[in-house]
Formats: sequence, C-alpha cells, structure tokens
Amino acid sequence: MVIDSYDKLSHMITYSKANLSEIVVSYVKNKILTGELKSGDRLVETDMSEELQISRAPIREALRELNMRGILTFSPKKGSQILEMGYEDIIEVFSIRIPLEMQTLTIIFEKSLLKEQDLDYLEALNENMIKPEYDCDIEDKEKTFVLNSSDLAFHKFFWEKSGSFRREEILENQYFQLLIAMNQDLSTLGSMKEKFAEHKAIIEACRTGSLEKTLSAFQAHMDSYLNAVTKL
Repeated sequence: MVIDSYDKLSHMITYSKANLSEIVVSYVKNKILTGELKSGDRLVETDMSEELQISRAPIREALRELNMRGILTFSPKKGSQILEMGYEDIIEVFSIRIPLEMQTLTIIFEKSLLKEQDLDYLEALNENMIKPEYDCDIEDKEKTFVLNSSDLAFHKFFWEKSGSFRREEILENQYFQLLIAMNQDLSTLGSMKEKFAEHKAIIEACRTGSLEKTLSAFQAHMDSYLNAVTKL
C-alpha cells in the first residue's frame, strides 16, 4: 500500500532509530531523496539543531559520518556542505557503480538466490512507485521522494540479496552521490512512468532466469541516467 503522505513517510524513516546521530543521517538522506538538498548546499548545525530539537553534538557526529561516506564535504571557510560533483565526477561514479551492481546480479543468479516471492515483492514495489503519478493531490516534493525512495529500495533489494555487504555499502553511498548531482536538474531523474518501465523490464528479465537478459535490462536502466546527465 502506498504511504498516504510525504510527512508520514518521512517521519517513519527519519525517526525509526533511537540513536540521535542516525536520526540526523536519515534526516539529511531524506532531504536528498526529496530533491531539497542539492550539490553545494550548506548544512548549518544551529538550523538543524532547532528543526530536529536535538543538541549539536549528535549533529556533528552525523556530519562526520556523512563526510566519510562521501555525501558531504567540510572546509573551515564553508563548513559542511553537500558534495559538489562535476560531469566527469558523475561519469566516474557511474563507471564504478555499474560493474559493482552487475556483480551483485551475477552472484544472485550464480547462487540461484531469487525466489518467486522476491519477484512478486519487486512487482508490488514498482506498482507502488507509479501510483502517485496519477494523484493530482500529491505535491511534487512528495512525488520526488516516492520516486527516489522506491528506486533506492528496488536496487537495495538486489544489493542485499547478493549477501555482499561491502558492495552494498559502496553502492548505497554512490547512489546518494549520484542523486545529489542529479538533483541539480530533477528532469535527469526521469519520470515515474519511465522508471516503472525500466524496473519492469529488469523484473521480467529476472523471471526468464537469464543473467544475460537481466544485465542487459539493468544496463538500459543505467543508460537512461547516463544519457540524462549530459544536461547537467
């Protein structure tokens, strides 16, 4: 079932963890998923402390963690700000992400890890992603959040299914790095209809049991992003 509102979904993700620094990490990630935080945006500790109603100590801890993940940078003059990426940086991250994600798919097929219920889950996730497209009452920010969070969940399923936690960690960090860059022009994310069709093609390829067809469908999905970033 699709979450009824952005606020409800944001609250569910942001405040599901007890650790305060994790709350801040989730807060920043949610802002990236909605498209609100873009490349080069500053993160001001006092503003975050007031909005989240927590002290600045866990905020500093969270900012250090996000810095280590390559999601933000720090300088004495500018403080903490969202990672800035140029065209060559984006292409480099894609050149790392695509082979890594293909490796997770290869592991899954070689070990026959995909079950019918897994593909049914992915189908349901994909159906939920497209529903806001036809709801005129949903704001653009919420639609962006649903699109990005659903896309992340779709890919994260394969990363986790492979059992390769090192690849999973790298891929999630790279996912957010690319999303930050593409938030400069939200049209580069593609429409819900386009992502729905691309995800569906991957699922259908998985159902055939063919690794070759699945990798081809995944590459086509990545190519749509690669073609779009030429606009940046």
